[in-house]
Amino acid sequence: MDFFIPFGGQALNAVDAKGRVSLPADLRTTVERRAALGRDNGLPVDDKVLHIAEDEELPCLVGFDETEQFNLARRLQELRAADPVSSGRKSLVRRDRGTETFAPAQRVVFDKAGRMVLPSFLRDFADIGDFAFFTGNGDNFDIWSPRRAHAHFTAIGEGRLVRILDYLCKEKGLKL
Repeated sequence: MDFFIPFGGQALNAVDAKGRVSLPADLRTTVERRAALGRDNGLPVDDKVLHIAEDEELPCLVGFDETEQFNLARRLQELRAADPVSSGRKSLVRRDRGTETFAPAQRVVFDKAGRMVLPSFLRDFADIGDFAFFTGNGDNFDIWSPRRAHAHFTAIGEGRLVRILDYLCKEKGLKL
């Protein structure tokens, strides 16, 4: 595709006992806008579907929409055409998007209000309990445990996100 509508922003949303959480409105709007452009370009994109997986490098989840899945599938075809012998061994949900399979990504559907269920094994991997911290990252977004996000962003010196997370936690009465 010749367009790019990035995921951006951040939000701290409550997660209930069944793993239900709302996709933040900014991210939901981005999914819908990207889907509309995808459909305009002939892709059969569903604007209520996400793909969520464990991040291979960070202790969080990574999510993307069906438009990005089509971009990744095209990249996979290009990789397989260029090197059919080594194709099919790695995951397409890596940060560099330079590898080759969709197996780790879980298909998650959200309703018109953005409510979705995060699978329990993904919540367990990311240590997500009562709250999930969402951060937009261009072609994808991350879903963090607030505690892990705070530790990670502090360790890498990302003071802006630490301050935002601290503020959001204070607003929700969450102590880290």
